Amino acid sequence: MEDFIATVEDEHLRELFEVAINGKGAFCRFKDVMARYPEERERWSCFKNDKMKEGALEWLEDIGVSLSSE
Repeated sequence: MEDFIATVEDEHLRELFEVAINGKGAFCRFKDVMARYPEERERWSCFKNDKMKEGALEWLEDIGVSLSSE
């Protein structure tokens, strides 16, 4: 979430997200803020999916799995 927040251009919205992720219940508060901003929700979904894919590919590489078609 912190990596995503760093990409938010609107300063006010970025501050809302930063406050939301502090302390217990951070993800719930983050989702509450996101619910009011559908365009950011779409960006978050793409961002999260890209990060998950990157992580999976790194893990596969770390365990020696090659995805090349050679």
